[in-house]
Amino acid sequence: MGCLPITITAKSDNSILERGCVEKLSKVARDYNLMLQHELFLMQQNFSSPAKAKISYIDIYRPLANMIEGHQKLGFDEVDIGCCGSGYLEAGFLCNKLSYVCPDPSKYVFWDSIHPSERAYHNMFLAARPTIDALVNG
Repeated sequence: MGCLPITITAKSDNSILERGCVEKLSKVARDYNLMLQHELFLMQQNFSSPAKAKISYIDIYRPLANMIEGHQKLGFDEVDIGCCGSGYLEAGFLCNKLSYVCPDPSKYVFWDSIHPSERAYHNMFLAARPTIDALVNG
């Protein structure tokens, strides 16, 4: 949450010159994910049927954070603005065929001010692939 371009824009004292992640909100997201994992574990333990239901958690926070923190070695140039529009506020329908789009979206972690780019989503999928494969293969 704290590294979304829209959050940085809304919570920075100078949203043009100070484009760092908002640590307080990133901590909230990390804490929530830990609590969610714990609750899912407890739910899994409490299933009493012989054919236990499988509950899985796939972390997308850490892979996205890794892309932001290690963007240069992963080939990303932009981590705090989106490719669409100004990159600061636009999201969803505000990114349309009339919007400015950066020349190379693969260099951006974010497509718009909220959503990761196609390349970032691909990297998140690759990070989740072992869990997905384990679920599919039983």
